[in-house]
Amino acid sequence: MRIAVPLFFGVALSSVLPNIQEALILEEDQLLNSKRPLRFGDINFLHTTDTHGWLSGHKVQKTYSGDWGDFVSFSEHLRNLTAENGQDLILVDSGDRHDGNGLSDATSPNGLISTPIFKRQHYDIVSIGNHELYLWENTQQELDVLVPSLTDKYVCSNVEFLRDGKYYPIGLKYRYFTTPVQKKRILAFSFLFDFARANDKTRVTPIEKVIEEDWFKTVLSHFPLREVDVILVVGHLPVDKNVGEVRILHQVLRKQYPDLPIQYFGGHSHIRDFQVYDEKLTALQSGRFCETVGFLGLNTSSDSLDVKQRFFRSYIDFNVDSFQFHTGISSTEEFNTKNGLSIKDELISARRNLKLDVVIGKVTKSNYYMDYVPLSHPQSIYNMLTSKVLPTLEPEQNKTELQTERMIIINTGSIRYDLYKGPYTVDSHFIVSPFQNDWVRLTVPKDVAKKIVPILNQRSYIVSRLLPPHHRYLEEEDYGFDSSEFGTEDQSENFSKKLSKGYVTEDDFGKEGDDTPHKAVKNFKITNVVASEQLDPDSKDSQVDVIFYSFLTQNVKGALKRLGYPSDEPELYSRKYLGMLLDDFAATNEL
Repeated sequence: MRIAVPLFFGVALSSVLPNIQEALILEEDQLLNSKRPLRFGDINFLHTTDTHGWLSGHKVQKTYSGDWGDFVSFSEHLRNLTAENGQDLILVDSGDRHDGNGLSDATSPNGLISTPIFKRQHYDIVSIGNHELYLWENTQQELDVLVPSLTDKYVCSNVEFLRDGKYYPIGLKYRYFTTPVQKKRILAFSFLFDFARANDKTRVTPIEKVIEEDWFKTVLSHFPLREVDVILVVGHLPVDKNVGEVRILHQVLRKQYPDLPIQYFGGHSHIRDFQVYDEKLTALQSGRFCETVGFLGLNTSSDSLDVKQRFFRSYIDFNVDSFQFHTGISSTEEFNTKNGLSIKDELISARRNLKLDVVIGKVTKSNYYMDYVPLSHPQSIYNMLTSKVLPTLEPEQNKTELQTERMIIINTGSIRYDLYKGPYTVDSHFIVSPFQNDWVRLTVPKDVAKKIVPILNQRSYIVSRLLPPHHRYLEEEDYGFDSSEFGTEDQSENFSKKLSKGYVTEDDFGKEGDDTPHKAVKNFKITNVVASEQLDPDSKDSQVDVIFYSFLTQNVKGALKRLGYPSDEPELYSRKYLGMLLDDFAATNEL
């Protein structure tokens, strides 16, 4: 923070110094408690993405402690506020509502309770994510619960499901609608990235093929420039201009609509991001796990505006303080709406019924982080898992001919979140590692086994699919980013110590997008996979059991093929997935 200190002529400095110090302290306190206000346009958007079941909020992180009821109350107030000012508010979601929290994952099928709660928000466009496609039961849930409820608001331009030998779109392939206040005509699409692991009753058509399909060309010709005011794309894919799929879509839409405002909303990579494509086209991505509500204000009043006059973006921290600030409501009683309170009660009841807050053990030694510390650090969650938890994995009782040496491999993306000090609950293992994969094994010579992990960790070999999503699109120079926006190094260092840790986002509009100033966290580079090695240093020619999640089968077999050691299909080793191992360890050991 740069603070301009006034010059005092003819007055002893000692007599004014206390006043200067008080002023500096006051200004810092104001900044510590300040938030950047929103700037509204003719059309305004609230955006969520990659919520992954976190509808009851972050219980141990105040910064993200708002729940779905708070968010619904916030959106209702903001919709009323914009309407009173003659403006529109549009709510959009970019998909991925499963896999990451006990509220969504502790039921069978996954999402049984969380999906009906999610749909109580009044969205205008909802799209699908890849986590709705891994299992058919999750896709079926979209079709049975969300599509009938949202009707024309569920838009999915390139994902279809199979029924009676024919493929049908999940929801609508596009939506054309008029906003209630400004009467702006909006043509909306929704695209999922080229996802290759969808269940066998669904299919995803790559964007490059969709733009050549007759239906897409017909829609563009049916809605010429004179009949559309804004193009809206709500997709589950990163919005970075370097992502080829977005570039392809951008070229087609801009050629068809050379002068229209176009707005993209993306997801999947779990980051805050805002990209400027041209003076009338920007793209917003709004984080993950109910940590962020994205806001976008669009000014359509003039064709002569530059991009910063036309668009305004903000990343709103998912908590009641932020929600109340942006609605101008200081009273909690006034802020909570009837629908919002009802949802809060439903969340409490759901958590109680699922026993999510039942304590299994305690995390007493430290917090364990995915990437705030290096992999070798004692507080690295990967270090803790490979050194303490994975060695407890035991084979199924009927297994024979096991080797005395083994290596257990997990992909870093199988870990979803940090583990914080305090009670280790039923919810904790879903938060840390919800995936219920089987362990499988292959037996190979030791010299071959020791080369598997290095090959899997070559980024050129696996295009980051095994990493956590927020690491998949980072370039080498992005790792270890740690900065502050508050002035010179000395001043900012002292001031930033007083800020809570959180997002400090730098995007195409600069560093003022986060609604709340935070102290930046450092993100260290992590590898595609980590391994727990139980190898005898004195044996050289032995056979080793290489054990890994079934999810990694094709990756491990590909690595072995590169090593000139083709393998058969692996055999089952254990059904006790990582979350269960962590539960057992936490119940009997100090973490």
